[in-house]
Amino acid sequence: MTFYTVMPLELVWPDANGSLPLQSKEIRIGRVLMEIEPVSENEARIVRLLDCELADYLNPDYTPGNTVEYIPAIRQNKP
Repeated sequence: MTFYTVMPLELVWPDANGSLPLQSKEIRIGRVLMEIEPVSENEARIVRLLDCELADYLNPDYTPGNTVEYIPAIRQNKP
């Protein structure tokens, strides 16, 4: 059977044990917009690249499955 989809496989076929898929987030590192899944408090796994130059797909630092430093921050609106 061949199944073509643009959706991540975690959404199409969730774990058999009934766990919910991890909450993915979109972040921008430099000029690259990517989808990530938090792994720990300060680390995330790259799921896919969303918006970047073609050459960025060849950059081994942005390969899906690699981990990146991820430190969430809260921005305060200045009055």
